[in-house]
Amino acid sequence: MLPFYLRPVHLLALAGLVATAGCAPTYELGLKPARPTQQFTEGQEQALAVGDSVEVRLRFVCYEPTRVVFEAEYYNPTKRSLVVDPADFKYQASRLSVSEPAPGQKRKRPKPLPGTQVTAAEAAASMALPLPPLPPSAVAAFDPEPEIRALSERAEKEAAKAARIDWLGIALGAASLATDVASIGKRETTAQYQSRAAIHDAAVTYSAISTAAKIGHAVTADVMQQRAANLQEYALRKVTLAPGYQVKGYLYFPRYDAADGLVVSAPVGSSAVPLEFVQVRTRR
Repeated sequence: MLPFYLRPVHLLALAGLVATAGCAPTYELGLKPARPTQQFTEGQEQALAVGDSVEVRLRFVCYEPTRVVFEAEYYNPTKRSLVVDPADFKYQASRLSVSEPAPGQKRKRPKPLPGTQVTAAEAAASMALPLPPLPPSAVAAFDPEPEIRALSERAEKEAAKAARIDWLGIALGAASLATDVASIGKRETTAQYQSRAAIHDAAVTYSAISTAAKIGHAVTADVMQQRAANLQEYALRKVTLAPGYQVKGYLYFPRYDAADGLVVSAPVGSSAVPLEFVQVRTRR
């Protein structure tokens, strides 16, 4: 189930408010480490923390429609093994405080210039949108294993539907062919011709619909298989990290656009280390 702040009723309400906002400004979201580390990979800066001599790096990758993607990297220089489990990652969202207007003074609607970075509250005010509440508790990362299994199972079902023999289509085709053969050399009445034409049209129409459905199932199967393969290859999965080894992979969290900061808690053995990010929104 989607978190309360991503449920369709909330998204639809926000969409309706956006539609009524007229020429409200739009913003580009981004995440970066709260403190510069000068550690970069693929052009993006990594947040860095060390716990029990284990080095943890985290960088923002991208936003998906309902998720935010990070890449986590662990290096274990110790002489003991370490279990890394994506299900143990969490983040705590925070928001910068804004000054309240004096009593009796109406809050002015901000009009940031293009290129200006603003807080979540300022962005909401400039778009005449209510500011959603912060998540009431820490937000856990998605465990990729159930999703990989679900995608693989759905791919198998869709592939089976695409390969299934359509006996009704075969029967309609045979009936159409039989009536055509039976009409050869015979003078048909109008009713007989119309009946034969109706069977032929039904067979052709059903064949087209059946073929399109089979193609749709095959395409869906391919898409599901590709998604499962991508998760298997790129997602951070539960692993026992041996001494001297490192591992990295993608972490998927529910995205929360109305936060100014995210503190990701990364597990290290029985404890965790914090990696702080600021979420910036730049006026387009």
